[in-house]
Amino acid sequence: EVVISLFMLLFGINFNLFYLLLIKQFKRVFKSEELWTYLAVIGVSVLLITFNIYPMVETLGTALRQAGFQVISIITTTGFVTADFGQWPAMSQMVLVVLMFLGACAGSTGGGLKVGRMIILVKAAFRELRRAINPNRVKAIKLDGAVIEKDVVITTSTYFVIYMFIIGISALILTIDNFDFTTTVTAVVTCINNVGPGLAAVGPVENFADFSNFSKLVLSANMLIGRLEIFPIIILFMRSTWKKTS
Repeated sequence: EVVISLFMLLFGINFNLFYLLLIKQFKRVFKSEELWTYLAVIGVSVLLITFNIYPMVETLGTALRQAGFQVISIITTTGFVTADFGQWPAMSQMVLVVLMFLGACAGSTGGGLKVGRMIILVKAAFRELRRAINPNRVKAIKLDGAVIEKDVVITTSTYFVIYMFIIGISALILTIDNFDFTTTVTAVVTCINNVGPGLAAVGPVENFADFSNFSKLVLSANMLIGRLEIFPIIILFMRSTWKKTS
C-alpha cells in the first residue's frame, strides 16, 4: 500500500516538474505553488481523517495507512480503495468529496478541477474582495512569481461555472432514478472527475449497476467531458465549429 501510494502521489504531480528535475532546474521545482499546495492538501487531509477514524481501527498506524491510501487515491483520481470509507464518519467522507472536486495537479495523469485552477480561483476571489474594500487598488494575480494574464483568469472562472452547471444539471437528471441525495450527487461528482467510487449506493464496495440505462449514458457523458476538460466537447458541438467559412 505504501509503494502504491507513493507512485499515485508522484503521478498526481505536474509532469513538467519531472522534466525540470532532469535538467537540474531545482529552484523552479521547489518554487512551484501548485506542488506545495497539492502536498499540503494531502498532508492536512490525511491528518484530519487519521484522527477522525482512529477510534474505529486497531492502531494509529492502521488509521494513518488507510487514510493516506484513500486520500492519495481520491485526489489523484486513481480509483483504488483499501477501506470502506462509506462507513467512516461524516467529516472524513466530506474531506474525500472535496478532494474529488479538487483533483491532482495540471499536467498530471489525474482528473478533477486541478490544483492550479483552484489556486487561481482562490487568488481571484481574494483580489475581488480587496477591490470591494479599496476599488482603486490594482493587484495582479501571480503564480510561481509570474503574473497571470486576465484572459487566463476569465477562462478559468468560465470553466468553473460551466463545470458546476454540468454537475447540477446531471444530478437533476439522475433524480429520475429516485436514489438518495448523497448517491445522486456523488455519482455525478465521481464520474465527471474520473475518480471511481462515490458514497452511499455508489460507495467503495458498491457499483453503478442499479442506475437506469439513461442515467448510465449521462454518467458516461460526464466521464468523457471530465476527461477531455469540458471545452473540447463544447467546441465539438458548437454550430460555428462546423459552419463553413467563405
